[in-house]
Amino acid sequence: MLTLKNAGKEFAFTLAEVLITLGIIGVVSAMTMPTLIANYQKQVTVNKIKKFYTNINQVIAQAQVDNGEFSSWSYENSEDFYNKYIKPYIKNVDKVETNIHIAGDFLGGVRFVLADGTQAIFSSGSCFLGDCAMRPVIVFDIKVQKHNDTYSTYIKHPTRERFYFIIDKNGTVTFPRLTNNRTQNLSSCKKFNPNNGIDYGSNGYVTCSTVIYKDGWKIAPDYPW
Repeated sequence: MLTLKNAGKEFAFTLAEVLITLGIIGVVSAMTMPTLIANYQKQVTVNKIKKFYTNINQVIAQAQVDNGEFSSWSYENSEDFYNKYIKPYIKNVDKVETNIHIAGDFLGGVRFVLADGTQAIFSSGSCFLGDCAMRPVIVFDIKVQKHNDTYSTYIKHPTRERFYFIIDKNGTVTFPRLTNNRTQNLSSCKKFNPNNGIDYGSNGYVTCSTVIYKDGWKIAPDYPW
């Protein structure tokens, strides 16, 4: 029996009462911990996306100071673009690979792995918006993903791990289909359609970054987490 003394009086708790209390605490913890962990993971994801978005915009802005306005740049070759306009201005790059393909999205991109455990792939042309066009695109992964020479490795949770950006005609890194309404972008974000282990960005989830940005850098309850 546990006792507490107060003004000469003793208050006691039986072992059963203590065990019941601990049991209730355990049940409450078991119910709330998954939510707390998920919220933490969501915040970490948003912070990584926001950090990359800020940094890569600073990179392109600095490159324009040295190389003139973006409208005068050539981005026909992904490797040449990376070497001239990204490499000199980006910090903490641990590894660079060229000729990276993502089936359904683009061919011949440049992958650069950052010191914080994230990675990005730049390509000068893309198909992920439904048209294969010369369009500077950056794919950002919040963790390093392995790639081979032909296809990207299947990503288990694309709406949590992979996020898309484009560089507009003014040289601003921005988001796909930014002018669409939220319902359209959320619908597109949910439409992940894997085919034989290959992720086809044109089939969806390319607007997940757009949804998070337009929601005020938050992952809303209806986001496909």
